[in-house]
Amino acid sequence: SSRTNLKLVQHSSHQLPSATRWTWQGKQHSAATMSIKFREDPKGDVELRHEGTQVVQGKRKLGVVCKNQAKMVFSAEPVRKLAGRGCWFEIRVDDYAGGEVNLLAIGFTATDPETLASKADGDEAPEVASLPGRASSVARTYVCGYMRSLYWEGKRIEIDPVFKKLKPLKIFTIGALATVAGGLDIFINRRLVHSFDPSEAALPKLDLDEPLWAIVDCCSGLKKASLNTDSVPPTPEEAAAPEEDEDSGDAKQQQDAAEEADEGAGGDREEAAEGAAEEG
Repeated sequence: SSRTNLKLVQHSSHQLPSATRWTWQGKQHSAATMSIKFREDPKGDVELRHEGTQVVQGKRKLGVVCKNQAKMVFSAEPVRKLAGRGCWFEIRVDDYAGGEVNLLAIGFTATDPETLASKADGDEAPEVASLPGRASSVARTYVCGYMRSLYWEGKRIEIDPVFKKLKPLKIFTIGALATVAGGLDIFINRRLVHSFDPSEAALPKLDLDEPLWAIVDCCSGLKKASLNTDSVPPTPEEAAAPEEDEDSGDAKQQQDAAEEADEGAGGDREEAAEGAAEEG
């Protein structure tokens, strides 16, 4: 299939001198894949690897309250809008601490990350301290994943825990979709785990006509994650797939292993019996 050939163009905005206006120019083709990476600055107290496609959290700083330590990352460019679907990105969580109160948060921000980079004197790098402790505190940000919480432009909405069905020590994927209807859908292992319609809470809809950057808050739980750079939004069939499919598959594997063990034990018993008969 043909790929999308797009060019990101930056314009100065006279109406918003402190902001930057972005537009996509180019010819749209049939492919609906994304290419994305994290930006080096600004970012929280995390490390980026593999050309900005992997985020790794270091050790905790002694004497620093976790919620005050920024651990967020942003996409290097606004997330591309996919025709008929919205803005989508997905990460694979390779290592995490499941016992933490907040595992991670994921979503979008309409705030240009460049405006959050507080330059020091001269050409020094942006200061990490310029970022708030939580991604939910960034203006015009829409994130889900904090304990029983979704944040919409700073307002907390209580929701069911999105990570309640995670299996310990298993790698999983989590993706965020800013829908064409202006809502936010969260998917784990390609299954829809939460869908938020802001109009039901009398909140403004996401405006997909303006740029949206991906944002991931590593919190205390996310230790290592990688962007699925060529991911596409889940199909309706994937989104609605029952959780039992995976459970039944695991159960079948366990049953097969048990049967193989029984067969092996049975063979050992037969050999032992034959040996005893020969000795007798």
